[in-house]
Amino acid sequence: MASFAEVTLSRVPAGIDVPEPLRMLFEWVDAHGFTSTGRDGELYGSLSAEWPGPGTNLLLRGYRPGETADYVAAWFGSARGESPTLWPFCRTGADGSVAALWRAPDSATRIVHLGSGSGSLLTCVLGDDAVDFLRLIGIGYDEICWSEDWSNPPVPEPDRSVLNEPYRTWVESTFDVTIPRTAVEIVPDPAEMGDDGTADTWCRWVDAATS
Repeated sequence: MASFAEVTLSRVPAGIDVPEPLRMLFEWVDAHGFTSTGRDGELYGSLSAEWPGPGTNLLLRGYRPGETADYVAAWFGSARGESPTLWPFCRTGADGSVAALWRAPDSATRIVHLGSGSGSLLTCVLGDDAVDFLRLIGIGYDEICWSEDWSNPPVPEPDRSVLNEPYRTWVESTFDVTIPRTAVEIVPDPAEMGDDGTADTWCRWVDAATS
């Protein structure tokens, strides 16, 4: 049987480069057995053995080619089958918000957020690079789709002094970084759909593509 990492990475569209830290995350999920098979038969990954669990509740699952094309078409009106510039790889909130890899106009690959629109409106680049994204999801917010919470640190449950263990220990030791207390230390100015004054490259691109 193929591993979670193998299944996930087999779905990456041509033209999108997966940053090595993100590949390592998929492999870490595999190594710790933080995977489960959903009722839809799909293999999902998370940051802990429990889902929902303490800390950040992500559902890691790379979209299949048809899903990716449909997602791009639904948002941006692209014809089904067109080479996508996006690859959604995890659900960030119960409202249907996602994080995705985006091939930007300068050909760089960035990790971005696209709110559901019916709930979260968060539309921004999730850090300067993939390690920043790993740090962001290590902070411990229940869901990272709600930027109004980002100026304050998450509150641990009464019986837990640290959230997202052992994930955050792996990130800090593997990449020689620290996990900040708040998300605005990584994304200082989180943008939302329709934010005309933002300098965020992803939000500006989405607004232009959907206007």
